[in-house]
Order: sequence, then C-alpha cells, then structure tokens
Amino acid sequence: MLCLTGLAACSSKPDSADIQKELAQMYQCPLLSMSEVKKTDGAEGQGKQYEVAFAYTVTFKGSPEEAVRLYSEWSSLDAQVLPSQIANEHAIDDANRRLSAANNGNIPHEERDRDPDVIRTGTVRRQIVERMKAIVPCQGPEELTRLMQLRGEALDAAKAGEQIPVPMGVKLKGIGVMLKTESGWHFNAMPMFNTEQIITGATVAYPRFEPLAAPAPVAKNAENDPPPAQLASVGATPSNLAPEAAPLQGASFDCSKASTAVEKMICADPKLADADASTAAAYKTGLAASVNPDGYKQGQANWRKNVRDACTDAACLSRVYQERLRELK
Repeated sequence: MLCLTGLAACSSKPDSADIQKELAQMYQCPLLSMSEVKKTDGAEGQGKQYEVAFAYTVTFKGSPEEAVRLYSEWSSLDAQVLPSQIANEHAIDDANRRLSAANNGNIPHEERDRDPDVIRTGTVRRQIVERMKAIVPCQGPEELTRLMQLRGEALDAAKAGEQIPVPMGVKLKGIGVMLKTESGWHFNAMPMFNTEQIITGATVAYPRFEPLAAPAPVAKNAENDPPPAQLASVGATPSNLAPEAAPLQGASFDCSKASTAVEKMICADPKLADADASTAAAYKTGLAASVNPDGYKQGQANWRKNVRDACTDAACLSRVYQERLRELK
C-alpha cells in the first residue's frame, strides 16, 4: 500500500528525477513536452520494489492556432480512413469480378492493379494514411492517448461554436511500481494514470477541413465489360451502371460458424450483431491509422478474450460493446 502519512514519512528513493526519467521514455513525441514531474507519495514494496504516486503535466509544444489546426485536420482525416478503405476494396472487388468473367475465372493481378478505379481509390487511401502519419509523428501509446484526449476535448468544444478555448495540455496523476536495478529505478509495468485537469489556451476559430479530393473516376469502355451472360454468372456489374450499395450485415463474423456461447448470443440478437459490426468497423479504422498496429491488435484481442467473452448474458454484451466503441472512437 502507498504511504498515507505524507512523503516525509516515506523512503526518499526513488525520487522525482527517477520518475521523470522513466516518463520521458513514454513521451518522445515531438508535439508534446512533459514538465512539473513530482513524486507525491511512496512506500516500500516487496524485495527491491517501491510503490510511487506522482503528478506531472503534458503540454502541446506549439501555439493554440497550431494545436487546433492539428486537432481539426487529424479528425477530418480519421473520419475518411474507413470510407477510403471500403471504396478501395469495392474497386478491387469490382475489377476482380470483371476480369474473372472475361478470363474464364482467372484474375490477372497486374491488370487489376492497373484498373483506373483501383488506382484512384488506392491513391486516396494512401494519401490519407501518409498525411496522418506526417502530422502526428508519435508512436507511444501514452503520448497518443494524450493527443487524442486533447483532440476529443477540442471536438466537443467545437460542437458548441466556431470559437473554442484550445485544449493545450493535461495535468495527470499516476501510480506505479518501480524496481531497483543496477541501472537505477524503473517502472516494472505501465503505471495507472488519471486526468486531473485539462489546460486550455487562447480562444480561437476552429478550422474546418474538406475531405481529400479523389481524382475523377475514369470512364470505362463498355467494350471491355464482359457479356451479360458472363456478368450474371459471376454477379458482376456493368461499368456503365452504378453498383448497388452493399446490404447491411449483422455480426462481423460468420454466424453459421459461431461456436462459443458468446458468439451464439451475438448472432441471435440483431442489436448485438449490429454492435459487433460497428465495433469491428471502428477497430478497423483505428488499426489502419495506428502507428503501432501490433499493439493495437493485441489490445483488441485482450478485450475480446478478457472482457467480451467473459459476459454471460445479452445485457453484459450490450454494455461492453458500447464501452469498447467509445474507447475506439
């Protein structure tokens, strides 16, 4: 347990400098700075372990105008990730159907990759991801969490008006366990953090960004479309007709292969199936934009195993899906 009688009654090791050194490893993003690191409490643990409570501040390095521009552009790009991915996948599927029908079931991948719509949608998709990485050159989960927290505060403020007090920093408190090694004191696991205060700067106009414009679609030559009989056999769509919107689907997985009690509950309840699909879509969006995809995948796997699959009734599933969807967005 942490010492409750104040810092004076606790061991002097580790100190604020040790904590700051460890936190600095979590905040290497060039957009953020860390300051006011202070050990507030501590207690001896087992062996060479020491429990510490601490406080610190994370702030955006630029001006309020630079900060709000980043938040707005980042949000605009984030909203385009999934639609651009879907558009590219639809273009690839459409090209595959046409080429399969015209080549007796074979799909020449090089020819598909030269398809104008595949090139157009793929270009936009790459531009969005590359731009996001350029404006948010941060990789650590904790620094990304703080940036997303500031962005979320800005978005909430922008819903109430065009002029917003710009979120510029976060005051945090943390608790962690440090271990004494030959090289000094180190956290033996990620500390737990709580937000104490959002720091705001000047009130400025919240800018609006238009979606990245895609090159105009290239009209296909009707002569290249497979004959109607071939179209019917493979479900292809003639290039001079707009493809119908894909029907809404239920769960994100194949319900005919549902094997666990949780999967069967989801498939038996349309609302849970929709919640599963929405959560999967939000996860897919976040994964496409993540600079740490392996960690992002592991986080989703841990949630599925330890949270979702621990539910025993529909009410629990509904609640955890709602919570997870809020986290992913």
